[in-house]
Amino acid sequence: MKLKKFNNYISNLILIFFVILLYEKLPYYNNFLRGETKITIIILAIGYAVGGFLYYYALPFENVKKSKSLIFFNALKRIFLNIFKREKSKTLLTEITNQEKVSLLFLLVKIFFLPIMLNFFFNNYYSIKSQLPNLLDFSSWLTINNFNNLLFPFFLTLIFLVDTLWFSFGYAFEAGFLKNKIISVESNFFGWVVALACYPPFNGIITKYAGWYANDYAYFSSDVLTFFIRIIIVLFLFVYVGATLSLGSRCSNLTNRGIVKKGPYSIIRHPAYISKNLAWWLTIIPVFSLPAVLSMSAWSLIYHLRSITEEKHLKKDPNYVEYCKKVKYRYIPGVY
Repeated sequence: MKLKKFNNYISNLILIFFVILLYEKLPYYNNFLRGETKITIIILAIGYAVGGFLYYYALPFENVKKSKSLIFFNALKRIFLNIFKREKSKTLLTEITNQEKVSLLFLLVKIFFLPIMLNFFFNNYYSIKSQLPNLLDFSSWLTINNFNNLLFPFFLTLIFLVDTLWFSFGYAFEAGFLKNKIISVESNFFGWVVALACYPPFNGIITKYAGWYANDYAYFSSDVLTFFIRIIIVLFLFVYVGATLSLGSRCSNLTNRGIVKKGPYSIIRHPAYISKNLAWWLTIIPVFSLPAVLSMSAWSLIYHLRSITEEKHLKKDPNYVEYCKKVKYRYIPGVY
């Protein structure tokens, strides 16, 4: 019985190292992922190999609950048994339970999003690192030109550095003391489609047909106008990263890990989506044209559909229904 409590640990290890092998062997991931991302994933795996063993060794058997990977492997085992011994089965054993569905879907969320977020984080980290030497002369901060060319790129990169770090942590760790246990995972196919459409490699497919005209570093006819519009963009992105920080360790797409009601979420229900999209709309002003408007409209529609599918999923939770009664507006307070 003492050895049986290590079933979670062993199943987790098998899945972790299988996924690492997948990242290494699949051409897309092998080319897309930075070396630092791959090393970080291996360090996390080794950390779990050591820490997980000590945790399960110390954990009383009666407190052991099945991990998502063990639930997944047990479901696979049952399905294969059903395939080879169908004549002995009077029930459809291949029908997975809700617990198995949640476990499988979250494992897919984690496998897909964790390396992407880590990759984005390292991209932003090295960008910040390259910018820092130019920021050491504090006296140069007070000019419009230096804000446009030095401070604005720094703020932009810092915001996305914090955002991707927070989400990387949320995907990597799940624990009771972090209060980020999975309650449910989006099970609607269309909900997955519109979420994945915003991330590589799928956003590249959308860009191929819808185009992409937004440019974070767009220039607006004069240094002064560029300065003021970039101030507004930074404010929008502060709302965006404020939403991420409000989620804390619950950061994760396509999941319900508990309803967050603080920060920007106490004012509107989708602060990250609206602030990011408004910033993008501002950046297409210098290239304003029918194709640019249609392209940005397509991307905004995708994010709107994300908000609709997310709410449909989250409204299965009574806490979210109550939240919607208090926070009535999706995007703009008093309007919509």
